[in-house]
Amino acid sequence: MEPYFWWTDEQKEFYVKLGEFFKTIEQREAVTRVKREHPFELYEEVGKSGIMGAAIPKEYGGLGLGATGSCMLAENVHFVSPGMGRILVGNMNGGLRQIVEHGTEEQKAKFLPSIANGTTGAVVITEVTAGTDASGISLRAVKEGDHYVFNGRKRFIVGAGVATNYFIYARTTDDPELIKKHKHLTAFMVDAAEIEGIVTEKINDILGFENCQNGSLIFNNCVIPESRRVGEEGQGFKIMMNGLNFERTNIAATSLGWHRTMLRYATSWAQRRVQFGKPVMDISENQFKISKMVTNFKLMRDAVYVTAKKWDNGENVVIDASAIKAACAGLALQNAEMATQIMAGDGINTFYPVKNLFEIAKTDHIAGGTVEACNLTIFRQALKFWAEDLKMPRRVIDPETGTPVPTYDPVEKVACTEENLLNVLAENYRVNQGLCMTIEDIAEYIDGSDEEIVAAINALEASGDAAVAVRNRKTGAPTLTRASYDGLSKAHPDEYYMYWQSFIDKDPRRHLGSPALGK
Repeated sequence: MEPYFWWTDEQKEFYVKLGEFFKTIEQREAVTRVKREHPFELYEEVGKSGIMGAAIPKEYGGLGLGATGSCMLAENVHFVSPGMGRILVGNMNGGLRQIVEHGTEEQKAKFLPSIANGTTGAVVITEVTAGTDASGISLRAVKEGDHYVFNGRKRFIVGAGVATNYFIYARTTDDPELIKKHKHLTAFMVDAAEIEGIVTEKINDILGFENCQNGSLIFNNCVIPESRRVGEEGQGFKIMMNGLNFERTNIAATSLGWHRTMLRYATSWAQRRVQFGKPVMDISENQFKISKMVTNFKLMRDAVYVTAKKWDNGENVVIDASAIKAACAGLALQNAEMATQIMAGDGINTFYPVKNLFEIAKTDHIAGGTVEACNLTIFRQALKFWAEDLKMPRRVIDPETGTPVPTYDPVEKVACTEENLLNVLAENYRVNQGLCMTIEDIAEYIDGSDEEIVAAINALEASGDAAVAVRNRKTGAPTLTRASYDGLSKAHPDEYYMYWQSFIDKDPRRHLGSPALGK
């Protein structure tokens, strides 16, 4: 895979090193998948290689290669082992930003070098009451002196029972006001060897997790020192969301690795499998599938490494992280389906790894936040950060054609009176016939405070000249308003609102009795 022009020489060398290293464990890793074994020895080799320090600052024993280095690791480990990659990338790197950005110096000095040296980790969020709704966590952490006592359960935890470090989110208050503000959760980072009271309840059988342990945990009067709290009490949800953005970026990068695996197996297989006297690669439909797979991969890889670069530049990537995670999950499932179809019977058994990758492609619609949760984040953040870009331009009636057209000319505001407001609402009917106006829309034309505009709207509604379509549920203030039909007639005669496009002739039989206005 070609390097990007913005990669440093150190990053380019690291990318090559990763490819060479994972070749040395590829054969043994494949055996652990067949045996359904957790590859403890291979994790030790990864740790000794130093590659796990990719995103860890150099002052804490890492390589200082940032999000770009982390994505390189995610891509290359998943080219060989999606199972190992879930712990190495999703958990070890997924729990990394929380410590880097919110941990104390003592916590950084303890945990970051150990992660760089390959200790395995688990990010502990999901519960019976908390999945996509991560704020619904009920695992309780009660503060007693200089420690917290944990009671509750977690489920679907990658690395449960085999991880060394656990990054845990727990509820520390039931105050309704704090819950409403998402300040009821607190984050903790612990070394399992230091504490008692965490028990593996069960091991799950998950799609694509042949050599990666996933399970449930019981916390029974588990005592965790206050020194292991990350950030302040009540900052857990904020820390979690920040961590999830980094995790989602890495999850998107992981799909690059197994896309490369799907492509090489589907392509090589199709070149060598003969049906009807010719290689199945000669079938145009298979050529189209591989072309589409390459296109999907190319789009995904560019998006992932641009997002990683934005991380390293310190830019806001809250939309990017969810967007690439959701997009890569969708494209991944498309590619997995096409690779499976190309390879037919060999694509749906364990003889080749494509079956496993098909399962993983679906799993990634769930892991690290469901695609639906990512899409909801994208929607909310886009409306917040792209408000100006998403705003429809002001429209006016073109005097020649009588049709609505966009304009960016300045507006000469008028005084806030009921008559002027009605005229504004009537004009909106001409240019946006089926749409209501927000207070912000009206304020472009009316010179008055929000309170004065609201008062004028309420007065017009009382007189029957305006219709309030939506009111704020808490305050009762109008949020979307239009002119009523009576108000339209009061503002202007019916002819004012009429226009006929030029291709409409003057034959009155086409006008339902309307006067021929020449428009």
